[in-house]
Amino acid sequence: MRRPVRIPPDGHGVLLPGLPDAEDASELETLADAADARHRVVVRMLALWARSVQRDAHSYYQAASKAVWTDRAIDYGEEWSPTEDDLARVIEDVWVRGYRLVMSAYQMERWSLAHQQIIGGSEQSDDRLKMLRNTIEHLDEASFTDLVAQRGPLDPKNKNKKWSIDRLPGKELFLGFDAGFTEAAFGLLNLRDVTTRAHQYAELDAPDEPSFDDYEPESYDSTHD
Repeated sequence: MRRPVRIPPDGHGVLLPGLPDAEDASELETLADAADARHRVVVRMLALWARSVQRDAHSYYQAASKAVWTDRAIDYGEEWSPTEDDLARVIEDVWVRGYRLVMSAYQMERWSLAHQQIIGGSEQSDDRLKMLRNTIEHLDEASFTDLVAQRGPLDPKNKNKKWSIDRLPGKELFLGFDAGFTEAAFGLLNLRDVTTRAHQYAELDAPDEPSFDDYEPESYDSTHD
């Protein structure tokens, strides 16, 4: 079971467990207390987003696998076969779940770097993940073909604008779905890698408590249909 959040007397739940009781806020205002509070926040947030990555990766994989099955089933042309409209809705679901996974992974990445600063680690940031997140976050500014998004039109007021999409492979983001996307969201964020990473942090805020929602990367099956 997860460690429960602390419910103070006023009835408002707090995100951080185990905060010291203090009648006066000034008791927490020493540098040592501030550093300890930051450590608790960073650990809690890192574990929170790691668990989110595990759930979102599983959710994405399910949707991507369904898209592969739907595409194959259409080719059979049977009475029970889904339609192209069905496939479009499934791929829409893949896109949304992929976006959620990217955002969770990006938050885990940021809090992991903050944790490394505290413990004196030397972990490097994932530049491709950052570029993918930025691209999707600002996709409304891009230019489009039927298949890909690319950097947007030149802005006379910002001629030196830097485009994250230019740092993706091919300087573009594929807008469709490929069978290989069951292994990597948007073809770029590898599910096995990101869940393996998340597994390191998912219980960081409660290391002695059992977890019932771990999603093992071994569950990913490229032959799934």
